[in-house]
Amino acid sequence: MINKDDKIARVLTKYPFLKDRLIARNKRFENLNNPIVFNTVGKFARISDVAKVSGENIDELLKFLNKEIENYKQK
Repeated sequence: MINKDDKIARVLTKYPFLKDRLIARNKRFENLNNPIVFNTVGKFARISDVAKVSGENIDELLKFLNKEIENYKQK
């Protein structure tokens, strides 16, 4: 289960399908496609940081991410 303190790079490395789903949800996540941003900021930025920068509600974002993972595992 993903929580607000998880690093975005770690989450997306473990669950790469989430990147496209995040970008579809909010265009501000398109920076995740930039390798420089991903490899530098992504290693330090927590889910809570990403939520704040993107204007997302942290609780809603966590529900979204965890539901996407759950759906993926059920396939």
